[in-house]
Amino acid sequence: MTDLILDNVYLILLLPFWIFLIIMGGRFFSVYVNKKIIYALTLLSSFLGILLCGATLIKMPPTIEQSFPFIKINNFILSFGLHIDKLSLIIALVLFLVSFCVQAYSISYMKTEPKSYRFFALLNLFNFSMAGLLFSPNLFQMYAFWELVGVVSYLLIGFEYKKNEKSEASRRVFLVNRVGDTALLGGILAVSYFMYNYAGNFSFTTLDFEDMNAISTLLYAYTSTPQFYLISLLFIAGAAVKSAQFPFHTWLQDAMEAKLPVSALLHSATMVVAGVYLVIRLLPMFMLEKNLLIITGAIGLVTALVCSILACIETHPKKVLAYSTSANLGLMFLALGFLNVRAAVIFLVAHAFIKAMLFLCLPKDDEKITYANFITFLVGALSLSGILFSGMVAKELIFEGLKGQTVLAVVFCLVAFFTAFYIIRLALLLVKDRELVKTFAPVRFVPAVLLLVMNIVFYFYLKHEVSYKVAEPFWAALAAWGAVYFVYRKGLLTRFTKTPRFVEDFYYKTLPAVYRRVASVCSFVDVNIFANYKPLVSCAKFKVRVVAWVEENIMNRSVSLTASGAKKISEWDFKLQSRNVQSYNAYGFILITIIISFVIITYTLVLSQLS
Repeated sequence: MTDLILDNVYLILLLPFWIFLIIMGGRFFSVYVNKKIIYALTLLSSFLGILLCGATLIKMPPTIEQSFPFIKINNFILSFGLHIDKLSLIIALVLFLVSFCVQAYSISYMKTEPKSYRFFALLNLFNFSMAGLLFSPNLFQMYAFWELVGVVSYLLIGFEYKKNEKSEASRRVFLVNRVGDTALLGGILAVSYFMYNYAGNFSFTTLDFEDMNAISTLLYAYTSTPQFYLISLLFIAGAAVKSAQFPFHTWLQDAMEAKLPVSALLHSATMVVAGVYLVIRLLPMFMLEKNLLIITGAIGLVTALVCSILACIETHPKKVLAYSTSANLGLMFLALGFLNVRAAVIFLVAHAFIKAMLFLCLPKDDEKITYANFITFLVGALSLSGILFSGMVAKELIFEGLKGQTVLAVVFCLVAFFTAFYIIRLALLLVKDRELVKTFAPVRFVPAVLLLVMNIVFYFYLKHEVSYKVAEPFWAALAAWGAVYFVYRKGLLTRFTKTPRFVEDFYYKTLPAVYRRVASVCSFVDVNIFANYKPLVSCAKFKVRVVAWVEENIMNRSVSLTASGAKKISEWDFKLQSRNVQSYNAYGFILITIIISFVIITYTLVLSQLS
């Protein structure tokens, strides 16, 4: 049974894509018009993904490698396939668990949408692209799926593309992510260039993850220190943008224009952790220079602090959770900066369950929150604060890695305080703005409960597997809950709800001004230098003349000669068709004579050469 699963592990990747093709192809040919079939296929895809990932994770070799040559250029052979290890399987299992709950929640949430089939098809395509990113054997394949994740997220965020605000938000998200994607592509091409020119083993050129230790060592040897730092910073920038780290965290706020299931899936559990996953894969490179780890940790620490403060003054529920996502991903970057990979992965899994549950507990814009959802939200808030269940264990493990770093420990406790403050403040705002109702919708409540159960099960698993102790972050979170209660009693929950002026000025005045200045400089160079520089103008005119001559005298004439030649041949053929049997016999005799003569001459030449 184990061999059967391992031999067919590629189905983890192919099943979501196959269901996507079935839904879209069926709708195109008007075959699968029944929504129940679409729902069943979508849930089946995620459920089978859970079974395959879980079964493979229980009994598997250190790695599973299945690949075949995809592109071959001289000695450059790029393979396409799967590289599966425990890290990728754990994150993939979380992906399918969260996806299953979100898809079950979406059945009720999207039942009034006229084109819900497209929504569910995109959910399956997103699972395929994320699984492909996680199971990529090399950086080139990872980049292809990295881009596909960005495209699918753009389509999901802009699902209601007829609404201007939704469409604009999806475009802003897509454009900001292009910055990180360009940086990642630059780093990949640079490393591949050095491996192709200097490494003796051409397999290193494809940047396989199995060879990442050797590739990192060779890159460090073949490049100067500035070159190595530049290439490494390109990778860090790509990861930071994808994980919404400061100062690129704003795209996650724009992404909150999407529907609740999209926010829960893309921007709380799966898509945004791609940056963290990339950093883990490239740690062998960053470990060669301590300053790179310091930069990674500093980015995470600044993001955690800034986004936690911004979450404390935000009132929109989804945007508060978006700031929270950036802040918690910043803590993962901080843990990776101290090479505390285990704590980062544990926090990644715990955060996925908690944040997806919090999103699914939020009411629609025109609805009131129910008692059941509010209680579940409070439990999730306690866990996110670091007071209950897996959230507590994950934060304590990160804090243990900061021993001996007094300043960082203090800042971490401050972030824990802010986290507990803004999450319980949000819970109170949900009660204050909307009265609790006693209605109960099982279809939308059960997925949130399933995520809560996963959170609790993961907590007991961690309690059995890892050792930790309750430390300062726990008490900082308790103090924050007390502070929120005091502010609530004083009626000050919504008093400080305006983003600081310097933040607005930076994103809405400084950056546009810099962009306009750069654009004006480029326009000046284009119009006043290149357009009036005579050698360039003469060269451009010469090229135009050459192209025009080639088109007129070679391309056009060749076409004309072909047409006239075909016409002439047809005229000769018409003349030969005399309807006279004797003439046809003569033609046949001449043709046979020519063929026999050609065979005899060829045979004679061959014999002469052999003798």
